[in-house]
Amino acid sequence: MVTRANIFLILCGVGILLPMSAIALSIKMGPDINFPKGYDSTKTKAILKVVQNEQYHFVDGVYSHWPPDWGTRLSFEGDVTKLNQFMAELHQIPGTTMRLILYRGRNDNLRQDSSWQLDYSQAHPDRLTLYLNVNSTNIDLYKIVFPEWTGSDKVSPPKEISEVLGRDDRCIRPEEGTEKNK
Repeated sequence: MVTRANIFLILCGVGILLPMSAIALSIKMGPDINFPKGYDSTKTKAILKVVQNEQYHFVDGVYSHWPPDWGTRLSFEGDVTKLNQFMAELHQIPGTTMRLILYRGRNDNLRQDSSWQLDYSQAHPDRLTLYLNVNSTNIDLYKIVFPEWTGSDKVSPPKEISEVLGRDDRCIRPEEGTEKNK
């Protein structure tokens, strides 16, 4: 016979086990990356050399067991000089690409996001994603030096803004220093 007490115990057990299984899907880790099996050892060593460099203040890391990404997110603190060095070192790793995402992180009593985070996804093993917290008090956005991008035969050239927007817009061309209509 199923009694209210038995139902209560079952619900309590489920209530305890479900959060534990969700927690197990993400694991805290040090400055390391969970690369896919058989990943290029040269790239692995080069990436780890940057993220494990003690000149970059590592704050926290998490590895997620969520398919298909199986991602690693590493958080770092530092000033704009350290960020510039970090980006330059990652950019020099042959066979990898880097993308930058700006986000408005929190910096309040409830949560303080780090200055920048490096995201690695097994779904895109040769792409490193850098999340830059524009609300960080440590980073002066005007002093960021982006690594020179040389391009690739596989990537189409950048489009004019009017092609992207599908309309004529006024813009300033830095090389001319004057405003023009397109």
